[in-house]
Amino acid sequence: MILEKIARWWDCFFFTPESPICIAVFRILYGICVAVTIILLHSDWLEWFGTHSWVSESTMHRVEPGLRLNLFGLLPQSDRWVEWFFWIALLFAVLLTIGLWTRVSSVAVFLCVNSLQQRALFMTHGGDKFLRVAGFFLMFAPAGALLSVDHWIRLRRGKTEAAPLRAPWAQRMIQFELALLYFTSFLWKLKGAAWLDGTALYYVFHLRDIQRFPLPAWIKSVVILKIGSRLTLALEFSLGILIWFRRFRYPLLLLGLCFHLFLEYAFNLPMFQWDVLAAYVLFIDPDDLSRVLRWVSGRSNT
Repeated sequence: MILEKIARWWDCFFFTPESPICIAVFRILYGICVAVTIILLHSDWLEWFGTHSWVSESTMHRVEPGLRLNLFGLLPQSDRWVEWFFWIALLFAVLLTIGLWTRVSSVAVFLCVNSLQQRALFMTHGGDKFLRVAGFFLMFAPAGALLSVDHWIRLRRGKTEAAPLRAPWAQRMIQFELALLYFTSFLWKLKGAAWLDGTALYYVFHLRDIQRFPLPAWIKSVVILKIGSRLTLALEFSLGILIWFRRFRYPLLLLGLCFHLFLEYAFNLPMFQWDVLAAYVLFIDPDDLSRVLRWVSGRSNT
C-alpha cells in the first residue's frame, strides 16, 4: 500500500501534464543569463580560451584527464576559430531566448556552456555550474511550447492548441537542482565553526577583492553579523527543504529574492545571483504566473 502511494505520488509529481508557462519563462531568463555571461567574457575571450591563453588546453587536460564534452578540443588550433565559437555561442543563446528552433538551440547552448566550463574550470562559480546542469535538462523540456517564435509559427499554421499541457519532469529536475544547491551550501556551512558561532559574515564582508558597493556601518556590527550568519543558514536550509511545501513557497521565494539582491549589491560575483534567481520562476504555480503575465500584458497595452 505504501509503495503504491509512493508510485502514485511519483507519477503525479513528475508526469501529470500542466501548462509549460513556467519552463517557457525560465527559457527566456536562462537564455539571457547565458548571453550576458558570454558577452561579459568578450573582452578577455582569447586570454581565457585562445591558443595562447593563461591556462593552455593541454594543462587543462592534465588537471581534468579523461574524456570531456568539450568542443574546443575539436576546433583547429587557431584564434580565429575560437572567436567564431564566441559568436556562434552568442547566436544560439539569443535563438534560445526568443524560442526559435528551440530544441536545436537548447542542445547547442548546452554544448557551448559545457565546453566553456570544461575549457576554463578555474574561473567558474556555483552559478555557472547551475547553468550547465539546468541547460542539460532544458534540452528535454517543452521550453518552446509557449512564449516562443516556434509556438507563434505553429499557431499561424494551425498546428497547435493555444495552451498545450505537457509533463513537467524536466522542470522538476531543474527545481531539484536548485534546491540541492541551497541544501548542499547549508551542509558545507555547517562544517565551518565560523558559521555556527556567527562570525562568518565578518570575514565575508571584509573580502575586499569581491566588494562592490559600500554597506552601512550598522550592518557590520557584531550583533547584526551574528544574526545574519544564522539567518543565512536558516534561509538556505528552507530554500533546500521547505520550498517543496506550498504554504512556505512564496514567502521563501520573496526572502530568497531579497537575499540575492542584497548579495548582488554588496559583492561583485558576475551573474551568480541572476543565474540562481532565474530558476525561481519554476516554483511559481502556472496559473499564478499566467495571471501575472496577463496583467503585465494588459498594463503594457494601456
